[in-house]
Order: sequence, then structure tokens, then C-alpha cells
Amino acid sequence: MYRKDVPTMEIKIGDKIKIPADEKFHPERGHFGKCVWISEDGKTAALMCERSHEGKKTAFMVKINSEK
Repeated sequence: MYRKDVPTMEIKIGDKIKIPADEKFHPERGHFGKCVWISEDGKTAALMCERSHEGKKTAFMVKINSEK
């Protein structure tokens, strides 16, 4: 199951989520990643992109809204 609306959904480790694009860190749109880490306060998550970036597996930190 893909979760496209990260800010409005409760996510768990292992969920596949659309990685938000920005101009500095992740400019490509349409990439999906797996949630590999969630902070203790539930406000930040690390998403491991399914594609390689410059030949490396990359995780991106994103802000999320959580029920915590």
C-alpha cells in the first residue's frame, strides 16, 4: 500500500510513501520510499528512496504530523 499524503496520515515503519520533492535535496518527483525510522516525538521520519541517487541508497528526513 502506498501512502501519498504523508502530512495527514499516521505512518509506521515499513510503509511505502511518496517522497516529497524539493529543489535542494530531492528534486526528482514521483519517487517512492520506505519508512525506515520515526522519531520518538513522531514529528520526523526517514524515508529510504527506492531509487539510487548518485549510485547510493539514500534516506531523506521529512516532517510529519503524528497523533503522538
